[in-house]
Amino acid sequence: MIGEPRQAPGGGRMSVGQIEHELGKLRTNDDGTLALRSSVLNLIVVTDEESAAEITDSVSKLAGRHPARAVVLIADPEGESNVDVQLSAFCNVRGGGGAQVCAEQVTIHAEGPPARHLESLAGPLLIPDLPVFLWYPGEFSPRSPGFAAMADLADRVIVDSAASKSHEACLHEIAALVEDPATPAIGDLQWVGLSPWRSLLADTFGAPERVGDLDKIESAEVLYAPGGENRALLLVGWLASVLGWNPESRNGEGQNIEFSGPSGDISVALSPDSPDARLRRIRLYSSEYSFQVSRHRELSDVRTTVMRGDELLAERTVHLGSFDLGVLVGEELRYRGRDEAYEGALRKAVEILDL
Repeated sequence: MIGEPRQAPGGGRMSVGQIEHELGKLRTNDDGTLALRSSVLNLIVVTDEESAAEITDSVSKLAGRHPARAVVLIADPEGESNVDVQLSAFCNVRGGGGAQVCAEQVTIHAEGPPARHLESLAGPLLIPDLPVFLWYPGEFSPRSPGFAAMADLADRVIVDSAASKSHEACLHEIAALVEDPATPAIGDLQWVGLSPWRSLLADTFGAPERVGDLDKIESAEVLYAPGGENRALLLVGWLASVLGWNPESRNGEGQNIEFSGPSGDISVALSPDSPDARLRRIRLYSSEYSFQVSRHRELSDVRTTVMRGDELLAERTVHLGSFDLGVLVGEELRYRGRDEAYEGALRKAVEILDL
């Protein structure tokens, strides 16, 4: 958590007016002055009881960099009809004047029928004229009765395609959402996790001496850990979308994919590896060179190399730092509109799955 956490006593059912009143009391300092509300966005989170503690911790950590009014909905549609509201604020001092500023969190435990109409609980609590982000940290279904109504509240929906039991089905569902003009912009935490990989690959091939090497790629290998299938597919999809590769075939288990490209055919192998990291290594081969981006087993560093046979031509190591759940979501909160690079990578990934 950041700064000073404050919680309102009690709970139970509360009207919107009561919630606003209690949030105002939470922003009241010991000397009677009122701390400023610093929200720059609304964040709605739909989760379950099992994940609630981790999600609340991540939301509180976001308050320093992305102060929000967070509405955390813990839903149990199969339980007895009940609504329980808990309120908290995360306050700290900013600037030289010593003024306290606070971000707010409204946590609603909804059971039974109220859990089937979450939009009616979240909608009235949103701060007007601020962007609305809707985050599903776990498995979600766009076909569920409540998803469309929740999505109507949002400017951007954040999902985690690795949270699904079926990574292929999840990518297909997200791709269908992307193509639906009625759905707001979609962000995927697995795509965010690829940011340093994409940047390092772009830097490697952006060097003057590497101009034109991408057109000569003949094969590639991607190593990933269990649970990293979607991240690996999105990385290959991104390469295919920016390089003009068209997927032509894949073997029965989907681990070897054949592409046609502007300069010829390309073979890509997807290989499960150790469980240390969702994505372990990508290696690209041309007739003369090999290019590699690999993550150290201690997870904090990524190393890039350019080889000609056994000769090391270039090497670089970059420290990644923390990429925990809060960091990934924080990256998504920086964006408002559609991510064309992600959508292009997703389309190619689905084309691969459809072979």
